[in-house]
Amino acid sequence: MWLLFIPLLILAGLILMGSALVGAVFGLLGPAWPLVLIAVGAWMFWREDRPRRQQQYGRAVATCAKPGPRASAKQSGPVASVKSEVKPAPPQNAKPELPIDVQVKVEQIRRKVDVLLGFADRFPPFSQDLFLVRQTASDYLPRTIDTFLGLPRDSVDKPLTAEGKTPLQELKTQLDLLDAKLDEIAQALQ
Repeated sequence: MWLLFIPLLILAGLILMGSALVGAVFGLLGPAWPLVLIAVGAWMFWREDRPRRQQQYGRAVATCAKPGPRASAKQSGPVASVKSEVKPAPPQNAKPELPIDVQVKVEQIRRKVDVLLGFADRFPPFSQDLFLVRQTASDYLPRTIDTFLGLPRDSVDKPLTAEGKTPLQELKTQLDLLDAKLDEIAQALQ
């Protein structure tokens, strides 16, 4: 029985020493301790936000950086014109980009999600529809797009399913499903 008393005594001593240490730190800081708490909170906020910003920056750089062939200004004549006309073949393992119509559809879905989330207070408590809207924004739409963009370029136009659908057709079907469900939720909200 006395063996249980020793860990409790050690725990009480640690708690007492910890509270004494906190008291000493606040005593030394005096009236400046709220500023320290604000600085620690700002550091925690900045630290939490950094991976998301780095991911967004990396994604923006990857989509915007598209180097193209450039003819040298010093060269002239037929060699320069041939070099400017010859474009290198895209690498076989390059990731596909979203076609324009798919980009428009994705942006339309994102805007619908933003509008519906703006009216989140109109949904009933524990609403399945609000859950679906949030999941569409955070999981369904990004995962659908990332899966398509993860495919090799040469497999985008090859049939994928037993029905003969290509990955692009399957992507459009998935986006249409998300769009239709958001329309249904918006109609139910009115």
